[in-house]
Amino acid sequence: MTGVVTIGWTVHTHRPPTLAAFALLFAMVAPLFLRDATPRGWFRSLAVIYGAGSASLIAASALAAWPLVADAAFLAVLFAAMLVQACGPRALGGAMTAVVSFYLGLYLHPTFVHVFAMLGLSTIALACVAFTGRVLVPTRPEATLRRALSAVMQRATTVLADRRADEPEAMRHLSLLNEAALAVEEQLGLLDPPGAQRLRACLIEVEVAAAQHAVDASQLDRSDVRVRVALRRLSRAGRDAVASTARAAKTGVKRPAGAAIVWRDALSWLPACRATTAALIAMLIGHSVSPERWFWAVITTFVVFLGTRSRGDTIRKTGERVLGTLAGVAVSAALVGAFHGTPWLLVVAMAACVFGWAYFILTLYGQGVFFITVLVGLIYGELGFAIGPLIEMRVEEVFVGCIVSIAVAVSMMPLRTSHHVDVKVTGVLDALDEVLRVCTASVGGLGLDPLTAMRVLDRRWHELRVAMRPLQTQRVFAWNPQMELAVGPLFACVQAARELARETARGAAGAATDEARARLAGALVLFAARSGRNARDPDTAVGGELVGAR
Repeated sequence: MTGVVTIGWTVHTHRPPTLAAFALLFAMVAPLFLRDATPRGWFRSLAVIYGAGSASLIAASALAAWPLVADAAFLAVLFAAMLVQACGPRALGGAMTAVVSFYLGLYLHPTFVHVFAMLGLSTIALACVAFTGRVLVPTRPEATLRRALSAVMQRATTVLADRRADEPEAMRHLSLLNEAALAVEEQLGLLDPPGAQRLRACLIEVEVAAAQHAVDASQLDRSDVRVRVALRRLSRAGRDAVASTARAAKTGVKRPAGAAIVWRDALSWLPACRATTAALIAMLIGHSVSPERWFWAVITTFVVFLGTRSRGDTIRKTGERVLGTLAGVAVSAALVGAFHGTPWLLVVAMAACVFGWAYFILTLYGQGVFFITVLVGLIYGELGFAIGPLIEMRVEEVFVGCIVSIAVAVSMMPLRTSHHVDVKVTGVLDALDEVLRVCTASVGGLGLDPLTAMRVLDRRWHELRVAMRPLQTQRVFAWNPQMELAVGPLFACVQAARELARETARGAAGAATDEARARLAGALVLFAARSGRNARDPDTAVGGELVGAR
């Protein structure tokens, strides 16, 4: 919508199409980060993202006449953007818009007249995003919750259908099921509908039944029944929660604002220092490659370090960036040649690239890079640039950014992947201790909520799985047997804790909780034997004592 209106206006008035650049940029980035449950919060996020982008564009245009000052300011904006990356979608959206808008201002170096013309056109983007996000394709909380529950049921059905999965495959299915359950939990945290605790209990029951089905091959028929019964209960609880959410939306019931972010604890100082150092080096090298498009090298360092926490994670993301770029430049060159002289086909291809980029960039980084690279090639090709030299320069600048990122990640206060994984394993063990403590206190009548403690453990387990992705990628070159062998027993610990939390939450007899505690003890001992760590004894974990693995 923004492109049709703004570019149509520039064509009609014989103005340069670059006047629509900031409007199109904002319309592409903003919808990815507008996730607030309340209209007030949604519009506040929209204002923050738009304000950050506008201020950054004005600053870049004002400083473009002094290259050294402008470069220093660009590094400062990038540092600030990396610093707030963990402060929520609103802060991250503003940060990304500010970085790319500053790049836009330095690259186009428009006059102040053109800057205010660009800002005037961007109000069209503001209106289009607001109309699309609130009227045309609004976010309906009840629909989002329904889709999240549907994902849980589909993944539980996958576990049910895959009777002969080996241990790694079964663990992958159960981890995907757990991720879907966490997505439902996030929606419940935003909406807090009546019956939320009942729905949480049903989610735990589905995960427990699915895990029993995956590991107990001798009793498949009985476990089938347990999973199907748990799914029916979840379906009923989900329908009630969705209906109550829809009623609350119609009657205008105020929803909770969610937990406030503690900014002091959320700021990412070390990643910001690494990314800024890499950007400085990439800027110096990139200037020698291309005085006009060195921004590509700097932007590469920014996106590679965004969201990465370990050396291996940076290397993995760099590989995805290189592969996505190489595939993207090849496809863009082919499309520019095939669609030359047919602008409508190019417009359709550009729209498809925007869709693909937005669909993949936050979850599958390599695919997102592919689509944005194709889009860049199509835009430059349509503007009349020679596509061959442009592709060569794009690849060179991206390689510069990737090589610099790897060098900085390896040399500047590196966080080894194995150490990062070890920290996450410790987090999982601490969360296991907390589940045991809460379950013990609940049995003693203190009224603590074991389901909430279990969800904290689930999130820690998910963080561990994310931290281990580089190890899974590098398995082709080197295998880490100690950690590979220990992950299965640790997942068994999580499953046993889930069973204990479920039995405690529904007030089961002492024999059932004792049996779950015994399974957890066995899993912890096996994990200790395979990982070389001390096993935490469930009988003494509340007091924090450790016993050696036998």
